[in-house]
Amino acid sequence: MTEGKGPKQTLADQAYALLRQRIVSLKMPPRMRFTEREISSETGFGAMPVREALDRLNHDGLVETIPRRGYRVAGLTLKSVDDFFAVWGVISPLIFQLSLERITPDQAARLDTLKQAHERAINRPKLDTETWIQLSRQRFDLLVEATRNAQLQAIYRKLSAELDRIFYSISHHGEDVRAIFALTTRFDGAIPSADDARAFIEISRRKIAEVIVEKGFDYPHGN
Repeated sequence: MTEGKGPKQTLADQAYALLRQRIVSLKMPPRMRFTEREISSETGFGAMPVREALDRLNHDGLVETIPRRGYRVAGLTLKSVDDFFAVWGVISPLIFQLSLERITPDQAARLDTLKQAHERAINRPKLDTETWIQLSRQRFDLLVEATRNAQLQAIYRKLSAELDRIFYSISHHGEDVRAIFALTTRFDGAIPSADDARAFIEISRRKIAEVIVEKGFDYPHGN
């Protein structure tokens, strides 16, 4: 392994990353059905890497197995969104609390840079939701890294895909989405307190639910 680089990705890792991103960005929409063979043919990965990737996605809760028929992307409903935020409301404040206690000067500087980029993204005349979601993910990835807690990092990895998927599912609902995204810039510091985080999550939860109820999800519905 080359010094300074992470471990080389296996084919299964690559297949997992590709499929995870397709699911998160709704290119593979909720409840879309597919088979292992279809994925292998489309992506060029062999059967074994695809099978391993799908097993991991199943463990992540992003894919469901349909006995003797293949697979289905996990559904996305108002209840599943509410269930997600019930868990995220517990985990996220802990991430903020531990990162605030343990963050290094280098991480703090990088986080401040990301916060400024986040603010610029939300203040653009035309909202670029793709950029906003990517910046949001980078900020949380850095915060979780700063906690230096392996258990919390593992939980976050599983939850982060669903968080992004929720944001993508409402990403084209104009100013309603801008109002939700703008909540992330309401704090003075780069890391809010645990109490501020809880308040932010509850406000986000309500506003996202309002958008879903009023306008629905923004993705092509599968079978």
